[in-house]
Amino acid sequence: MDLRVLGLALAVLLVAGLLLAPRDGRPGEGTFPIVGQRAPEFTLSGLGPFSTADARESPIVIAFWTTWCGVCKHDLVVLEEFHRRYGNQIAVVGVCPERWPEVPAIAFERGITFPVVHDPGAVVTRRYQLSENLRYPFTVFVDERGEVVGVWAVAIRDLDHLQELLSQSGIALPNPVDLR
Repeated sequence: MDLRVLGLALAVLLVAGLLLAPRDGRPGEGTFPIVGQRAPEFTLSGLGPFSTADARESPIVIAFWTTWCGVCKHDLVVLEEFHRRYGNQIAVVGVCPERWPEVPAIAFERGITFPVVHDPGAVVTRRYQLSENLRYPFTVFVDERGEVVGVWAVAIRDLDHLQELLSQSGIALPNPVDLR
């Protein structure tokens, strides 16, 4: 793909993200019916296992993504930076429902160290998005009580943007721990 087209597409997504950013309330409130509900429990495996039960009493960032989505791959890099900074204080997991054989190479190329799990048939993905037409990427923020407190369905610009989304969702950021 031509880099100019890719750059234009990313710029359009970033502008859309700015326009769709919540002014008041939590990200995704009113758009994603799951905001305000108890997060569906799941246990999946892939590049490391992940279970919501193991992350009880700590916030969770769940990134639903696909291998064909360039913005999704950008979000993985931002999430990795977040994971390295906040260590085990806030759980991060990537959930990919398709083209699983491509996932290990994508994760390796981007230096992803947080768990990335396979969701065959998008069963878990659908439980979180509650929509017939799945869209990617979408990132779900779950607080320490297990409630979905925000959903972001556009590119995460950078680490500052992710931290802002978490703050708008009511998730307090702990002191960073650099795991590099």
